[in-house]
Amino acid sequence: MGLSNIRNPPEGLEYPKPPTRAKRQIVKKLRKEYHPPNIRLADFVQQQILPNEYRYTPLNPEEDVIRLLRLQAGKGDDRLHCSFEVVSLAKGATRPGYEALSYCWGTGEPSKLIRINDDPDNKFYRDRGSFTSVVQSKFLGLGFNIRDNLHEALKHFREPGQDVMLWVDALCIDQDNEKEKTQQVAKMARIYSLADHVLIWLGAGLESCKSAMDFVHEIIELPKLNVMVQQGTDLFKWDQLVELLRCQWFSRRWVVQELAFAHDATLHYANTSVYWTEFADAVALFVNRIEEIKARYRTRSEFNHEREPLGDVTALGASILVDVTRNSFRKRKWDTEDRYLEPLSGLEALMSNLLSFEATDPRDTVYALLSIMKENNDGRSIKADYQKTAIEVYRDFTEFCVERSTSVDIICRHWAPAKKRPSASIRLKRTKDTKNGLIAKIPSWVPTLAGSPFGDPEAALNGRLNGDSLVGHPDRKPYNASRSKPASFRFEDYPISPISDASDASRSLRSIIIVPEEPASPKTQNGFVDGIADPFLPKDKPHINHAFYMYVKGFKVDIVTKVSARIAGGLLLRECLTMGDWEEPDDQSTNNVPDKLWRTLVADRGPNGENTPTWYQRACSECFARSTTSGDIDTGALIANHKLPSEIRDFSRRVQSIVWNRVFVTTQDKKHFGLAPKATRAGDFPCIVLGCSVPVILRPSKSADGTLEHYELIGETYIYGLMDGEALDVEESPPYEDFKLG
Repeated sequence: MGLSNIRNPPEGLEYPKPPTRAKRQIVKKLRKEYHPPNIRLADFVQQQILPNEYRYTPLNPEEDVIRLLRLQAGKGDDRLHCSFEVVSLAKGATRPGYEALSYCWGTGEPSKLIRINDDPDNKFYRDRGSFTSVVQSKFLGLGFNIRDNLHEALKHFREPGQDVMLWVDALCIDQDNEKEKTQQVAKMARIYSLADHVLIWLGAGLESCKSAMDFVHEIIELPKLNVMVQQGTDLFKWDQLVELLRCQWFSRRWVVQELAFAHDATLHYANTSVYWTEFADAVALFVNRIEEIKARYRTRSEFNHEREPLGDVTALGASILVDVTRNSFRKRKWDTEDRYLEPLSGLEALMSNLLSFEATDPRDTVYALLSIMKENNDGRSIKADYQKTAIEVYRDFTEFCVERSTSVDIICRHWAPAKKRPSASIRLKRTKDTKNGLIAKIPSWVPTLAGSPFGDPEAALNGRLNGDSLVGHPDRKPYNASRSKPASFRFEDYPISPISDASDASRSLRSIIIVPEEPASPKTQNGFVDGIADPFLPKDKPHINHAFYMYVKGFKVDIVTKVSARIAGGLLLRECLTMGDWEEPDDQSTNNVPDKLWRTLVADRGPNGENTPTWYQRACSECFARSTTSGDIDTGALIANHKLPSEIRDFSRRVQSIVWNRVFVTTQDKKHFGLAPKATRAGDFPCIVLGCSVPVILRPSKSADGTLEHYELIGETYIYGLMDGEALDVEESPPYEDFKLG
């Protein structure tokens, strides 16, 4: 290209103008106040005040096509350069071989700049009329920001001497195009099944995790495993393995589908790798021998006996993932072009099994499971639609579950992700404009993971937070409080406009489906929060949202009059026990614990929902005989005391799994006694709801003039003597009413 052509671009094209003085001042301010020392200023400015240079060419929605990423050859710290190729998924179509990448998106902001080369015929660049932009898009590549983990993965899988063809969801799908995202997500099952290989990127940086990858090969050699377990050698390697199993990838919801449809998969951590089938066997063997391994830890003098060795391995996402991928579906037909997966679990069951798995977009809590649910076999399904808000998706999911099962147990299962606060980088850019700064509160009939036994995926690694769910698994219901009567329900929705003042929200909409943020909220424009899509707000009309009420039929059993202190850490206070008519005996009798008290402590069931073992009452009495000087029962201390009979420790574990973070309640005149959510307070109503296998606690929500507007669902409850339909054993029909849940 001649120098004259550069100085004098062709007619109709012009060079971009230099930045204005105002923009230059912004750059100087950013550099002075916020510029991190470990990032190039040009890249930092690109991230903070400039949009991504690259613009996607929309895919034809009428064609069965996807984008593939051509990762150009390079090595070391060379800038990542790539381009896209559009290929057909149609049967018999010619397409290049490719590998599908499975990785964890992460929660940080996209901060790593890559270059994407594009066709200069792209209408976006031609319409800009800039000679420079056309040349740059073709030869130099256009800037595009990606997150750190993806950047690390692409550098790892890049080849020095040849290009690599990949499918990467964050790049091959235009994440800002909701229509395209909806269409492409529906193809993901085929994308992974047609891939030559699935590359699983776990991360890099920890030597312990790299050692654990090598340890996997030792575990699957059964004779060697047997010697290691029996002799207790190399115990530190099991700690390293647990560290590897805590990698965030194992808590991603999409990985279940990606593994289910993978023809072949390998896990990669830094420069180490292992086949998924070998890794899955190693995890299963580890779980199978876990008690023997823990016993070896306890024999070592250097072991800290105040903590449980290795923690609850079965609660780790990796352990659950291995179990689900092997037991929730089977591959019936598996060749190059025609691959068929038979799902064995329904959508509600999958949701219950995968509580410890999360998604970046809350709508994917549901959408990530659609391709692997059993209901696909009979043609009844939910369709992914990213033009819907998260609350609308939650409504669709709840309605689907109730219609399929005729049960409303789903409103007692803590499955939905809680709405998280914006990241620090977004809060850095907050403005005082709250006109559209609205967030959608999750309705009370959508219980969030904060109330689940181990909390959200990030908290799940830190141990138990709450008692186990009383409704149990969808396929194994331990109770029948409504005597299998089918659910009677409906939804009511209506548009809500922005509320400019918190007092207005309290006065006009006590349902509080929409509330304004505090003055320092992120600015919301076109459904985005500081440039990041907010799935809780409609993208096309962010100033309009919908409130959803759910109507269910049932009746009140009684009213709560007394609530105990929260049962923290499994410590049963003497004051709580006396609510269940416990009286400290004068003699050494071991069979004096009231029936309603010991049965309530274990929710009148064994660990798997079966009837209580006959020895539970005797074990309970032994626990009470070992109370503290204050008359409290410390179940944690009983479990940790390995000199005690195993029955006492097993009973204590069952008690912890039920009472943890709950409260004891009694109703009027002490007519009923039970366990309820920690948020329960006097004046709440224990209720029987048709289609619900357990009683629930409802709280009336009234307007300023005392008029009942709706009920808040506080949660499931155990009421002694009402868990198997006894409330319906009355001569007169119960006083049914339609509860409006907000």
